[in-house]
Amino acid sequence: MIALLLGALTAAACSGSTTSRQPASLAPGQSAGRSDVPTSAEPVALRLQVSLTPEELVTFQPAIEALDVAHPEWEVELETVPQGSEVEKVAADLAAGTLPDVLRVQGLNVQQWIRRSAFVDLDDLIAVDLEGAADFYPGPLEQFTWGGNVWGLPDTASPEVVFYNTAMFDAAGLAYPSEAWTYDDMRAAAITLTLDAASRHPGDAGFDPATIRQWGWNGGLTYFWQNELVRALGGDLCLNDDCTTMSFTDPATAAAIEWWVSLVRDDHAALYDPYGGSQTGVPGDPFLAGAAAMGSNGWFAVGQLNAAGTIPYDVVPPLLGVDGERHTPLSTNGYVISASSAHPAETWALVRALVAPGFLEATWGRPGHAVPARISVAGSAIDAGHPPANQAAVLDAMAVGRVFRPYTASAFAAFGTTVDLFTRLNTGELSLEDGLVRLETAANDALAPDRGQ
Repeated sequence: MIALLLGALTAAACSGSTTSRQPASLAPGQSAGRSDVPTSAEPVALRLQVSLTPEELVTFQPAIEALDVAHPEWEVELETVPQGSEVEKVAADLAAGTLPDVLRVQGLNVQQWIRRSAFVDLDDLIAVDLEGAADFYPGPLEQFTWGGNVWGLPDTASPEVVFYNTAMFDAAGLAYPSEAWTYDDMRAAAITLTLDAASRHPGDAGFDPATIRQWGWNGGLTYFWQNELVRALGGDLCLNDDCTTMSFTDPATAAAIEWWVSLVRDDHAALYDPYGGSQTGVPGDPFLAGAAAMGSNGWFAVGQLNAAGTIPYDVVPPLLGVDGERHTPLSTNGYVISASSAHPAETWALVRALVAPGFLEATWGRPGHAVPARISVAGSAIDAGHPPANQAAVLDAMAVGRVFRPYTASAFAAFGTTVDLFTRLNTGELSLEDGLVRLETAANDALAPDRGQ
């Protein structure tokens, strides 16, 4: 879920700058890219800024060194920025006129800079000089699109799928989730899987919600970036394409929200504070902590689960919504070119090489990383040598995933003004009617500066 994404935004990666002119060889399957672009007589120094986890940097740095050696027209200066500092760093560089030539940015952040003309419009370049443009999944590509034009190219995405603890299902005598499961199937199982300290279920005589030791589902509807959970039940928080105008009180949307609120407030089968630790005693996702039997999580959770090795688990694709379709959010990453770069030909050649299928497969197609954003190599994320067994579920999710909305400059401010209201709604402190009106007002007030951009 998105708290994992928010955690990633604040997790520090190594910070610094290195020049990648070191002896290296191309990674297996990696394309050297085209060599017929106009270049200077001497190697051009290209600054490439990335925000990566330490695990990602381990595979990315040697890959970029190999790519650099294969292109003598470049000297790539790799600048690593802590993920939690990306917004601050880009804002400061924009103000100072010192943006790196190429940046790998998180999709949830990129629209605020695209709308300030910070990056190069790639539409014409893509039309004449990008082989296989239709190979990109539509969901990740949408994150880098504005005004009908493409301003960046995604390299990876992480959709959410349904994780389930096989040991908890076995102990309850329940059949595992299947690809035919609906949200009502999940709800029935979640109630059965929820246990208090005396192993009583919700609805049992004496059940004590204050002593729950195992929840059926890892969280309720606790922020607006979970709109895919609302859409799956027939509503939609977003009234326009970029979700800068939101509705919580539309009848269909209110009914979908009430479904989730009652799962938490009345059934006690999901948490109102999934990540803060006030209910589980352990900060972080309840499924990853072993406190929930099921939950929706980003694909990057596979790496964390496998590294810990303490939870037996498998996955299924996103649950079927009331429309018979699957709905899931995507977190994305991708490359943009600074509008102030003095080397447009070389930067475009570098971006093409960074999103080439061979580079994506060799660099990102491995456990614990996000999924390559190109259809032809997304399957490289599947490795039968490690859990989960049903890894094909991530490809189903990639095909239907939509990026988190809103994603404009004021989105985080809107999150900050609404998150407590969601908590109070889920605990019953606010009535449904009052809570939805307050949420709608707070969100739209915070997003007002972004409308019409």
